[in-house]
Amino acid sequence: MWEMILAGRYMMVPIGLASLIALTVLIERIWVLRRGRIIVPEIAEAVETLSASRDLSVAYAICERRPGPFANVVKAGLDQAGNEWPIIRDVLEEAGRQEATRLTRRLGVLETVAAVSPLLGLLGTVLGMIRVFATISAAGLGNPETMSSGISEAMVTTAAGLIIGIPALVAYNWLSGRADQIIFDLEFYSSKVLDTLRSRQIDDSRKAAASEESLA
Repeated sequence: MWEMILAGRYMMVPIGLASLIALTVLIERIWVLRRGRIIVPEIAEAVETLSASRDLSVAYAICERRPGPFANVVKAGLDQAGNEWPIIRDVLEEAGRQEATRLTRRLGVLETVAAVSPLLGLLGTVLGMIRVFATISAAGLGNPETMSSGISEAMVTTAAGLIIGIPALVAYNWLSGRADQIIFDLEFYSSKVLDTLRSRQIDDSRKAAASEESLA
């Protein structure tokens, strides 16, 4: 393995750096994008039972105890419970966009590595073939050792670029799908918060109107 790396010469340095970057991002995003860590069951249950309770402080307290993207979105809606529902909707949408940005953070790095690594390998191939033709031009076909060194450089860098690029592309698509599913869940529960708060406002308006009619 070490001999193959040495055969790739200088282009193995950026390819190796790209692999380390991709591995670091992959591990970090796997840790961050754990659905059970983000879609906390306790908060989900509190959202489901919001319509059955007139006290929003319980749900808010649960969000305070379990901070994170889910709690931030729910609290953003609960903070605006006294405002008109369009305002609540806009606040929830903005909170959701902010959390979605955080969830998809650094995924672009994986996509870049997946795209750049094969190109670095191709560049190594071109440089290796340039060395081969330079050797042929200078010494003819009588130096097979130098020629084989250039060909090895060309082949090794191509293989290394693909070995890094293909898993990086797979990891990017997998993590993007995981992030999209979590974002979908956040949108689902934020819609529940909005529907609940809107229903409460409608009920309060009806009660107020009924009270005024009874007094009249």
